[in-house]
Amino acid sequence: MFRRSFLLAGVAALAGCSSTGSDAGGRTVNPALRATPTASPTPTPEPTAYGAGDADALDRPRSVILSNRLVRSEWVTLRIEANGTGVRSRTVRVPRAGRTTLADVFGAARPYTVSVRTADNRRRTVKWAPGPGGDDLGIDLDGGVSVRDVYPPSAAPAFVEGSTGGLLASTTADGTTLAVDAPGAGGRVRIAASGGGGSAAVDLRVPAGSRVPVPLSVSRGRISVRVETDEGEDRHGWRPFEDGTLYCLLGPTPRLVCDLLVRDLLVENATDDEGPVDVRVRADGERVLDRTVYPAAGATVRLPTAVPPAGSFSVSATRDGEGTRRSFTRCPARGPLVVRLTDGTVEIESRAVDSGR
Repeated sequence: MFRRSFLLAGVAALAGCSSTGSDAGGRTVNPALRATPTASPTPTPEPTAYGAGDADALDRPRSVILSNRLVRSEWVTLRIEANGTGVRSRTVRVPRAGRTTLADVFGAARPYTVSVRTADNRRRTVKWAPGPGGDDLGIDLDGGVSVRDVYPPSAAPAFVEGSTGGLLASTTADGTTLAVDAPGAGGRVRIAASGGGGSAAVDLRVPAGSRVPVPLSVSRGRISVRVETDEGEDRHGWRPFEDGTLYCLLGPTPRLVCDLLVRDLLVENATDDEGPVDVRVRADGERVLDRTVYPAAGATVRLPTAVPPAGSFSVSATRDGEGTRRSFTRCPARGPLVVRLTDGTVEIESRAVDSGR
């Protein structure tokens, strides 16, 4: 009771002083001091790698690399547990034909349970443990959800079994990497490159379910790349500094592909007329799409995930008996393949996802 009376008296005294504004010793209280002070926001610290300080701590924390192999953005919910303990739970957006990295998630060499769910309810739950070679957890959004051990380029020498020259670079540079992707059993692969500066080769042992980027020492300009396994071989003309990373898919037979994107096909009708359009797509010489679509005037028909990764593409479109065909002699832009109908013409292009169109 006495304390309450004191506080009230003090408030009245302050109010009186601040209201006089006289020249006879009166004081004015700064209006800003009357406001309720706002606490400074406390930044949320980044979570530390789980188990980083334990006996089985890794030499460096491992990350989660979410790669979007589709040409549309994806929202993904990721949950990670270790021995029933929640490690991380995040919902993140992965840009179209891009990737999002959750850095330094795993700090210990122990098994983890990883659950992935996309916005359209594609799901995958896997058991994963960081290996000794420096691999991160790679999750590919590719129409489903695929999982890889993804190694940094600096780990490539650990997989080399033989070399006929200085093809393997000691340092990495943008655009001079050949990434070997082994969705299945993995195996041994020989990578050979030849050009104006001669030829060289390197033999690799690629683990199952992994992606190993191999930094190559190559000259500028076009070179010929050949990959060989016990099951077969493939060849590709490559401009490393223009085309960027080249990929080798180790499936039933090895294949050199421009990228790992699963492309949509768009049929855009920029005319005032409706009518059927016959569309065909070949990837690496095999027909992967043969459809008749009916785009309304001024509308677009999207055929999602229609074109798998390949090293060469050709698209043909026929409307009212008039046909157009285009082959992509170089790697297409990182985005959809587009058939555009205009008055009197049919245009075929590849469109980058960041082109704004």
